Amino acid sequence: MNKFAYVGCRTSEWRGARGKGIEVFRIDESGNWHHVQRVTSVQENPSWLTLDEKRNRLYVLHGDGNQVAIFARDPISGMLTLLSEQTTGPQNPHPDLDPLRRNNPVHAALSPDGRHLLIANHEGGNVAALAFADDDALLPPHHLAMVEGHADEDGAAASLSRPHEIIFAPDSDYYALPIQGRQAGNGIDMVRIYHWRDGQSLLNDEVLLPSGSWPRHVDFHPQGQWLYGLSELGNTITVYDFEQETGNIALKQTLSSLPEGFETRNDASEIEVHPSGRFLYAANRGHNSIAVMRINPDDGCLKPVGWVFCGGKTPRFTTLSADGLYFYSANEDSDSIRIFSVDQDSGMLKDTGKEVFTASPTCIVFSD
Repeated sequence: MNKFAYVGCRTSEWRGARGKGIEVFRIDESGNWHHVQRVTSVQENPSWLTLDEKRNRLYVLHGDGNQVAIFARDPISGMLTLLSEQTTGPQNPHPDLDPLRRNNPVHAALSPDGRHLLIANHEGGNVAALAFADDDALLPPHHLAMVEGHADEDGAAASLSRPHEIIFAPDSDYYALPIQGRQAGNGIDMVRIYHWRDGQSLLNDEVLLPSGSWPRHVDFHPQGQWLYGLSELGNTITVYDFEQETGNIALKQTLSSLPEGFETRNDASEIEVHPSGRFLYAANRGHNSIAVMRINPDDGCLKPVGWVFCGGKTPRFTTLSADGLYFYSANEDSDSIRIFSVDQDSGMLKDTGKEVFTASPTCIVFSD
């Protein structure tokens, strides 16, 4: 079976980007990447990609845009063909929002039954639900789960908070939503659990976090009983107990994503749990490192193992291979993807010396 990597790259001058669109690579048996296609973006900033291998479709969110593009994927060549585009929903009318960011959709996830695509509209302040038609085309959003902010004074515009990622719990209809309480819109920093039911997102539980922390990304333990979150400005990793039957969460641990003594500006970006459930990784933009944490198998709490240089500048996106043997750091401001091997005993990352050069990378998905 051929294995391919799809890399979304920022393209807009406003973002200071150098990318050209979506880059497609074939990965050979030795782990070497071979460029096979460049898809010039139909809109700017194809910055988040969601792969649906069942339909052989790639769904592309355009950062600072209002639409999702749908591409057909050839499983033999790996190449992409644009099929259509669909709106991610109406733009939020709040007067304090930057119009250049529009909806700014930042993350998408397929529902557990594969019948819907859910999209986190960061500037829209909502999660949009788009159903699939019989011909696998995407229909316009039929449900918007609005994420409100603090109560507004009489006569003020309706407040909003900004969702940043949609992660379903293993084998579950509950999903976690980290939400940023940015000033424009009078938002609230929190992590929510929604119940996906009958084509709608229903609020189930929430935990409020310190103002200004900006929860960004989350990941569940593969056994489902713990949830891990990363706050962008707070530079903190949070551990939650997750009740799989009820969908309730409770905060139990908070620790820094940075080593002690580092005081320069840092924006934490990405978090993921190793498939074994033994280790956790968190990326730091500023410190330019990957924090490696060991997970206690009894209570899910974390203990730092060490910090590894990401191999470049600004690790905006990171991910693990499905088998947990390799770790990939998309270093946006050094125009590169650095490849690490994972020590299966300690969880530490070892630089393989392999590097893929592609401008302003922000997301990687693999077909395997």
